[in-house]
Amino acid sequence: MLSCMTIPGSPPGPEIPGAPDVEGRAERQVSRLRAQLAAMQTELTKCQEAHERNLRALCAIADGIAIVDTNGRITCLNPVASHLTGWHEDACLGHRLANVVKFTDQQGQSMDVLSDGFSSAPDTIVSLVRRDGHVILVDGAVSPMHGHDRRSIGAVVTFRNVTASTRLTRELSYHANHDSLTGLQNRRAFQAQLQRAIENARAYGTGNALLYLDLDRFKAVNDSAGHVAGDELLRQLAVLLRRQLREHDTVARLGGDEFAVLLENSTPVHSATVGEKIRNAVVDFAFVWHGREYRIGTSIGQVDFSDAARSVAQLIAIADRMCYVAKDGGRNRVAIHGADGHRRPAHGHDVSHRPGARREDEDAAAFRHPVVTPRDR
Repeated sequence: MLSCMTIPGSPPGPEIPGAPDVEGRAERQVSRLRAQLAAMQTELTKCQEAHERNLRALCAIADGIAIVDTNGRITCLNPVASHLTGWHEDACLGHRLANVVKFTDQQGQSMDVLSDGFSSAPDTIVSLVRRDGHVILVDGAVSPMHGHDRRSIGAVVTFRNVTASTRLTRELSYHANHDSLTGLQNRRAFQAQLQRAIENARAYGTGNALLYLDLDRFKAVNDSAGHVAGDELLRQLAVLLRRQLREHDTVARLGGDEFAVLLENSTPVHSATVGEKIRNAVVDFAFVWHGREYRIGTSIGQVDFSDAARSVAQLIAIADRMCYVAKDGGRNRVAIHGADGHRRPAHGHDVSHRPGARREDEDAAAFRHPVVTPRDR
């Protein structure tokens, strides 16, 4: 019988074919997997570090940032956005942006900034309704996000609080265009409005009229009752003038006791009627100061203009000249310079000839009458 024992010193038996290659390939594959795993771990670490940097950047940015997915659902809300909206990030994640951050235009209509952006609002200024119902003014932008395959993966909405700066800008603009005493337009704003009316008249042939008002005997009130009383008279007169006009008509204080009225889309007949209406309203106006009643009047120069409109300076010069015609004609009158260039006679009455009234150049400072109550009449 043959023995299966290995004789010491004899050569080893035959190896299994291909065994070393299999082991080598396995080791190489394991090495490759380990390298890939290490690379993935390195990449993951980089991604985590980048994510942390992005989060720190989001926290450091002064603007509110909301990140949404393709369905408009919030995936991130930075601290500034949470502060501006009143929503904590944890409370709004997964909710649609439109249900959390409510934007409205200047008319109070809801806006879908994801679809329309902020550019649909004038100057991109919109209102943001906070969670507590308070409203702030913001401007912002919407930037789409795309993946490596260029497919949309959502959007970034940025917005910042501009309430204080917007209000300051609007306040400065208001004061730049309005008279601080009466609240009416000032000379600068009125001349700009008059220029637009001239351009419309040239383009469309619309009829317009410029009325130049200079108060009669206003100096007497200042001299008798003081400048504080004179200022109050001008404020009350501004309200009175506004009431005589249509909504789209313009009235301005040019300076001192001089006012101007612009009647757009007006016929000469209508303009003359308005001029007379203003004159009557002023002459019937009784200003009471410390128990004394003061009466004034106004001289009005009117110039009609249409497609043959002159420049702003020329129109104001003509209206001013017609105002002096009314003054020279006896005051408290309307002198009209028609669109055809023809001057019409001044008409009206000199209220200084009323019983109890005295002329401005006399020593008496105002027209003093006892204040009459309905019971006294």
